[in-house]
Parts: sequence; C-alpha cells; structure tokens
Amino acid sequence: MTAFEPLSALDAGGSGAAVSAAASTLAAAAARTERGGAVVLAGWGPPERCATSGVLRVGARLADPMYSPGERREEPTPARWRLCGRDDLEELAARAGLRPDGSGRVACPFGYADMDSAVRGLLSTGLFDAAERATDPTQVRKEITEALHPHRRADGTVWMPNVFRYLICRV
Repeated sequence: MTAFEPLSALDAGGSGAAVSAAASTLAAAAARTERGGAVVLAGWGPPERCATSGVLRVGARLADPMYSPGERREEPTPARWRLCGRDDLEELAARAGLRPDGSGRVACPFGYADMDSAVRGLLSTGLFDAAERATDPTQVRKEITEALHPHRRADGTVWMPNVFRYLICRV
C-alpha cells in the first residue's frame, strides 16, 4: 500500500490529538497489510541535508507571518511544515502498533530543467496553497523564485540535493 499524503502531525511538530489522529490513520492503513508485510514511513532528513527546506519555509512564512520554525503547536495550521525530527517516524510507528525493522536515509534530489519548471513543480505539491490564499499567487511565485536562486546552476537548471529518512516496519 502506498499513500502520498503528508502526516499533518509530523509536518506540524504536533503532539497529543494530532499525533494520535495520524497514528490512527496509519494503524488503519497497516490493518489492510498482510501479517508480516512491510509498511514504510518516510520524512524529511536533517535541515542541513535538505536544500529544499529553505524554499518550503517561504510558504510557511507567507501563509502565517507569525510562523516560527521552532514553534510547536497542538493543532497544525495549513501553513505548518517542518523537517522530520530524529525520532518522529519511530514515535509514529510505535503509536500505530508497528514494529520497526530497519531504517536509513536516501538521497532524493529535486532537479528541474529551469526556474519556471522548479516554481511550477514546487507549487504543485500543495505546500504553498495556504501561502497563496494568505497573500497572492504572484507574490508566492516571486518569493519562491528568489529562494531558488542559490540552487540555480550555470546551465539554468535548478538542483536541490535532499536527504529523506525512512523507517521500515512490520505489521
């Protein structure tokens, strides 16, 4: 089973009700997996290893001018995004009743043919939707473009090396 939906509790650095809801959702998905089957969780790696993090923080800042990257709230707002903490995946797996069976990191660079493709690609993730509602699409596009400039290569391509963490669990 593959699900491409951000776990809001991890994205928000949340605890309590938000993490419980995410764990319940994960447990329900795991219940559809054969006994002994693998469930793999993935999340952003350390900030110093994720070039995209600075660009994604633009969306959080624009959507919520009071945003603070280290801030923790019980309930996430639509603008909340953060890198995955060191033990977040393990904590979520444990709450969902899954047994960790291995973990690691994997390189996941984001590469685009040009600046316009990079902006379109990032906007398509939905991570900037709240920013567009709070400001306007033109402003969001402008600030994403500015944040991408350090990642633009001489040939015009945009390259952002990232590392993601993964946790393999058994049902």
